[in-house]
Amino acid sequence: MIEHILFRFRALALPFQTLLIGAVFFTIYDLFTYFGHGLGAVESAIEALVASLIFMTAYYFTSVALRSRSSERRGKGLRKKR
Repeated sequence: MIEHILFRFRALALPFQTLLIGAVFFTIYDLFTYFGHGLGAVESAIEALVASLIFMTAYYFTSVALRSRSSERRGKGLRKKR
């Protein structure tokens, strides 16, 4: 079951992955700040929104960097055919 979910997640395009993971992060962090820190509903939502935007930005640019680096490595180490 988990393998299927992860496979489907990796099959999504990067912007959709970023949006989905940002929504999950927003939900968890919003509940944490609301119940854990005792903030009001508006303050908790604003803080969770800012935190999820930062998280989504970091996730997106890290994924872009890793994907471009892995595509550069594909051809290295292979012998050239003559």
